[in-house]
Amino acid sequence: MGDSTAQAEVRTVKKGDQYHHPDLREAMIRVAQELLESEGPTSWTVRAAARIAGVSSGAPYRHFADKDTLLAAVAARGFDDLRTEIEERLEQAALEPYDRFRALGEVYVGFATARPGRYQIMFGRDILNRELHPELCAAADRAFGSLLEEVERAQTAKLLRTDGPAAALAAGAWAVVHGLADLLLSGRLNDIADGDTAALTTQLGRMMFEGLLSREPV
Repeated sequence: MGDSTAQAEVRTVKKGDQYHHPDLREAMIRVAQELLESEGPTSWTVRAAARIAGVSSGAPYRHFADKDTLLAAVAARGFDDLRTEIEERLEQAALEPYDRFRALGEVYVGFATARPGRYQIMFGRDILNRELHPELCAAADRAFGSLLEEVERAQTAKLLRTDGPAAALAAGAWAVVHGLADLLLSGRLNDIADGDTAALTTQLGRMMFEGLLSREPV
């Protein structure tokens, strides 16, 4: 596979006849992230990831019971990274609700198209039972919370419709951008997007936002 970034950053220290990584858990997550992007979720093993990290094949099991647990950790990190990128973008966005919603959509779609391997693990079915990984569930809830906060903010200002709970409106907005990201990754929107996914995201975002607009006089 060649030298990866994660492999280049590996640092090990020798203790007796074994090598120990000073932060093995972090190293394994980084290696797994790169393997997901280069090889997908199924064509590599924890043993292969350990070899890239420069540790024994059994060392990762001190932190991860199996590959499913490692993938759950990668997915949780992905949700936290997505949330961080959303918050950073919102700090730069104008105060108008539409601009903030557009920023949310652009960050989400951009994250998916830039990191398709991680995106698949975050939202796909490769992790057998997500309920066994509370860290993952909590990270996913935090990411959704960024969208929910924006919906609640706009409802409070009477800019979005209030005939339904904020969570339902947020779920609808999420479904739109998630569907767009999936279709872009599958290549089914290549002709429509014509290489400009940002413009398509903006167009769909405006349609979605207008559908959520309050019908009440301000």
